[in-house]
Amino acid sequence: MNESTLPKYQQVKDYVLLQIKNNELGKDGRIPSESEFSKLLDVSSITVRKALNDLVNEGIIYRVRGKGSFVSNHQEPAADKAIGYVTFIISGNELYNSSYMQIIKGIQSFLSQQDCKLIVEFVENDFEKEQELVGNLIQSDHRGLLIYSANPNGAKGYLNELRRKSIPFVMLDRIPSGYSVDCITCNNQDGAYEAVEHLINNGHRKIGFAAYDFYLSTEVDRYNGYRRAMLDASLVPQEELSFFQHDLDYAVLADEIARGNLTALFCANDRRALEVIERLTQEGVRIPEQVSVMGFDDFESSKFARVPLSTVKQNFEALGYEGAKLLFEKSAHVSPANKKILISTELVLRDSVQKI
Repeated sequence: MNESTLPKYQQVKDYVLLQIKNNELGKDGRIPSESEFSKLLDVSSITVRKALNDLVNEGIIYRVRGKGSFVSNHQEPAADKAIGYVTFIISGNELYNSSYMQIIKGIQSFLSQQDCKLIVEFVENDFEKEQELVGNLIQSDHRGLLIYSANPNGAKGYLNELRRKSIPFVMLDRIPSGYSVDCITCNNQDGAYEAVEHLINNGHRKIGFAAYDFYLSTEVDRYNGYRRAMLDASLVPQEELSFFQHDLDYAVLADEIARGNLTALFCANDRRALEVIERLTQEGVRIPEQVSVMGFDDFESSKFARVPLSTVKQNFEALGYEGAKLLFEKSAHVSPANKKILISTELVLRDSVQKI
């Protein structure tokens, strides 16, 4: 087969291998970037990415996040390695969110024991871009994905394609409904139950629930934990005190509090709880004197809120570590059945909850 009939990605690989063979690229030498290769060899960035991913998997090159790709110490293919590197796909809010950083730390902690590298791909809460990113990774024969999806139910299409291509993946935190996958999440139901039980034990009976993105499995589980705690205490959750919409009407919420219909609010996550504290304070509501507020997650900022937030702490670092560990099990076919692993939670009490 002459060069003109070779797949374009193979031409890129051969170019790199020739540079190494001719000592034009020595040990730890930096190879051109994707954009540089695209211009140099007149190929698409997807083609370059596939070639470079193959070279990483074969142990020819390695990547350093933010710095580029470099020639490895040894150039023999590492065919015995199930995963040469892992990509963590985050489709969420700001990249430097403390919870994301803790997840990354946990992933890296496990991968460092496996002589495996981590690549982080961040998409700013845009499911279409998330789909496009995963589609590119599928085309590049990438192996080993950890996925934190903005829309797990919408992800079923690309998850089916990952399975068809036998690319191992593990979902973190949230999962599609009615679709069995390998996943790591915290014990959302029991964590919510413990939080609401604490409110009940402090005299609260008129306890509401406020969602943030109720299409997420995590929030549904937390709502179910809230309901179970209420029913076990012979309290009937009031429909008018359950707020499932993303945009809360704080004037209505403040009115319910003023009329004594609501003494405590359990929020599906800290993002909602911190917003509740800020907006209700603007409405003239005193927290926790008029209403207690409970969150879930224990963001780093929660302890520094206008009223330090009582919340349910989840171990994000363990989430990342166990996710990477399960991914390696799947890549080695140690566990063919899908696994759902729950990480324990911890109740953290601060100033936003008061006994009545």
